[in-house]
Amino acid sequence: MIVKIFAGPLTYDFSKLYSKDEEELIIGVDQGALLLMQNNMPIDLAIGDFDSVTEAEYEQIKKYSKETKKYRQRKDYTDLYLAIEEVLEINYHKIIIYGAMGGRFDHSYANLSLLRLGSISIVTEEATLYALNPGTHRIRNKHKYISFFALDDIEGLTIRGFKYEVRNIELFTDDPLCISNEGEGQVSFTEGLLLVIHQNE
Repeated sequence: MIVKIFAGPLTYDFSKLYSKDEEELIIGVDQGALLLMQNNMPIDLAIGDFDSVTEAEYEQIKKYSKETKKYRQRKDYTDLYLAIEEVLEINYHKIIIYGAMGGRFDHSYANLSLLRLGSISIVTEEATLYALNPGTHRIRNKHKYISFFALDDIEGLTIRGFKYEVRNIELFTDDPLCISNEGEGQVSFTEGLLLVIHQNE
């Protein structure tokens, strides 16, 4: 099952990003649920404190969604984190988060940290972000640029086939060496957690 989570900020065009899969679970986080409703998309779960919608909109979301979970505004975790927690309890293949970047920087940073929790990618109109575990990975790239950063220090990093290649290097969390690469290719490493960012202009 593919879990698709729609979150704020709503700076993206739903029709440009969404494509239907046979087995998918649709989750709307706060105003993401409103976006789904406005696009006549079935909502399996609407979740959050819903402080970004009006009370009337929230009542509509409740009626429209199969299930709704509302949290108080004073809480320990972000709405998106709570949505991910729900998903981690079920049998899923991968999680795609739409939005989640480009608004408040602190929220974007918090959302970026969610990539550590599983097979998760964040998709916007201009970028796709995800994390890789040690191993060998064939990477296709439809964006202009592709960058690699160490979320945890990387050992034995080899990047082949891209415009800029490296062989068996260490990449540390404070090292921007692998920013703004181009093309497609293969990435391998033996230790660490690697952040991959596909980015247009």
